[in-house]
Amino acid sequence: MDHLRGLIRWLALLTLLLVPGMARAGSLFGLIGDPNVTVSGFGWFANIYLERALQILDVEGEQRDSYNGIFLEDAIWILAGEIKQKGYLEPEIDVTLFNNGEIVFESVWSKGDLEPNAPRDLEGDTVQFRIRAGQLFYFDSLTIDGLPAGFPGQPASYFYATDQLIVSQSDRYFTEGRFRAGLSSITQTLKDLGHREAKVTKSDFNIDSATGAVTCTATIDPGPVYYTSSLIVRIYQPDETSEGKIQTIDPPNNAVRLDAGAEAEKAETSLESESETTFAERRLNPDWIGTNIQKLRRQYFAEGYPEVYIDADYEIADEDADRVTGTLVLQVHPGAHATLHAVRFEGGDDIAPWLLEKQAGAKPGEPLNRSAIEEGRSRLSKLGVFRRVQIDYEEVEPGQWDAIYELTPKGTTELDLIFGVGSFDIIRVGFQVDRNNLWGIAHRAKFRAVQSFKATYIDLDYFIPQIMGADLDFFSKINYLNRQELTFDREEWGARAGLQHYFSSLNINGSISYGLDNVKAANRDFVVPPGPLEARIGSLGFKFVQTELDSPVFPTDGYQWYLDGEFARPELGGNVSYDSFEVGGAWHHPLGDIGLILHLGFRHGVIITDGEPAEQIPVNRRFFLGGENTVRGYKRDQAAPVNLNGQQIGAVSYMLWQGELEQRINETFSVVAFVDAVGNAATIQNYPFNEVLISVGAGISVRTIVGPLRFEYGYNVKKREIDPIGRFQVGLGFPF
Repeated sequence: MDHLRGLIRWLALLTLLLVPGMARAGSLFGLIGDPNVTVSGFGWFANIYLERALQILDVEGEQRDSYNGIFLEDAIWILAGEIKQKGYLEPEIDVTLFNNGEIVFESVWSKGDLEPNAPRDLEGDTVQFRIRAGQLFYFDSLTIDGLPAGFPGQPASYFYATDQLIVSQSDRYFTEGRFRAGLSSITQTLKDLGHREAKVTKSDFNIDSATGAVTCTATIDPGPVYYTSSLIVRIYQPDETSEGKIQTIDPPNNAVRLDAGAEAEKAETSLESESETTFAERRLNPDWIGTNIQKLRRQYFAEGYPEVYIDADYEIADEDADRVTGTLVLQVHPGAHATLHAVRFEGGDDIAPWLLEKQAGAKPGEPLNRSAIEEGRSRLSKLGVFRRVQIDYEEVEPGQWDAIYELTPKGTTELDLIFGVGSFDIIRVGFQVDRNNLWGIAHRAKFRAVQSFKATYIDLDYFIPQIMGADLDFFSKINYLNRQELTFDREEWGARAGLQHYFSSLNINGSISYGLDNVKAANRDFVVPPGPLEARIGSLGFKFVQTELDSPVFPTDGYQWYLDGEFARPELGGNVSYDSFEVGGAWHHPLGDIGLILHLGFRHGVIITDGEPAEQIPVNRRFFLGGENTVRGYKRDQAAPVNLNGQQIGAVSYMLWQGELEQRINETFSVVAFVDAVGNAATIQNYPFNEVLISVGAGISVRTIVGPLRFEYGYNVKKREIDPIGRFQVGLGFPF
């Protein structure tokens, strides 16, 4: 096994050396653009972003080998648009085109003109764009008049981020579009508060070209607040036929686009029924109106009325300058009844037709149910082999419609780089290869290899999505891990297979699985090992996860939790018997509007066995805490119970509490203060813990495209004699 481990490590390192060189063949990793097109002058990260923005000019699946005048002009307009969107309204761009290393064309783009113009027949193999951004234009003064008392938030927060200690000029960059969007956001907020007639009556801005300072003013007329305590639904008779009026139906917002005059004709249909519902008085806002409209739409969609049109009106009962009361009236025009004639697929020719039909689910001859067609779109998307799935409809004859799924497949092979940093692993680099639509039946495979200074990870995953046409997926994994822990060398290899299901009504992902693993703890001479140093583990496992975060990368509000269990028995193919449970979660919430955020986390794990722990609980399965993501005053695994010789032996029970205050300084930097506390028990008789270790500390967090890069120091205020005073940590990603 030592020879195998060495071979795998050398292969992983060799692959990491070879794979980046392949990037010259094209933008394989999604992290870089065309290597023959370079952008400079706008900052390192911004240059990369601009290079990637130019990928919109590429034809998917094709590698561009030459560049002409048309490409240069299109690229300049894209670059200029992106730069202006950051507040640099008068940029200049130097363009240089090379062919075989020699300059064949040079020009400067300024104020909308390229001088000299690029000839259409121009051709080269390399392009360089140098950005001269010029003056930054920014919101210097912002005055919004007319807002009512109690309007939520600062007016400026509708135009740029204000939830940070320092709001720089670059944070307050100005564009006319940003100004108009801020005013639109204010009026929409007023409408959400019941000000149905809120509008901007006056707006203006004055630009100082010399300094970039922009003075903005606007006047808002919020109008009265609308209230209602009753809802009337008026249902009109269906049409006999649609008479070909439908042009297109947009499922995302349920919008029906009609021929000219069709909407007026709908109003002429006769009233069939009317009903009224009363309730406690409430403010009239668009979300509540939309919820009632969607409920009625779904009802009529299910009955086969795809053209149903619902008009919202308001009948005033009483009004004054500040308050209007009345009744909301929803007028339902069902339109003509329709039957599903056929389901068609455009694109996705490499996927088995029977699979597409199974996922779509709709059956010709039944009433056309747009909600069911949309559910089919969701199932097709969850196959994981399409970039986009869109819906269109065609009326092939009166009352007979075709539903058309427009499919845009992913690439057959996708390759991505993996990068990470940490105090223990130092640097992690690797790659991941995804194979999509294997065998033409939407199976997927993923191979991942990661190498760090302390570990080698290799995984091969295989997925069979939507195996019963529902949210039920099959997954399997073959994995190898070799990692230098603080007190032993961990080696694990094995396989696991199972089923996972998404409970949509609860927003919970759940899975059950069977696994067979071989684990080994080597290179440490324990006087009395706390458990088997080698074991074969046959187990059944389950896991449930719920995430309600505003951002999985930079959480500021919401919560998440998980429950993980493993039941190992000799009857399942192993030679040990134990039950392991782990539960954890985190909660995040902003404190005020100055960028102060509270983060709280909790984890608890326990392993039990009917036999002797020293014979049944492998060392590899015990809990070892400490490091940049748990107890930050310790190295990885160092905040674990120790034996009389000071060797970390791991816990069979632990509780971890974490609290963190984050203060955003600007859009890039934050400062944090934290406390981490763990309670450990080396034996189950001391459950839940009999030893407590506590670290407090502070640090700086830097926002990157892959998550927060953290530099922190943890000081151990409650420790053992053998423990360090503290520890400097580096981590990538949020700790909990």
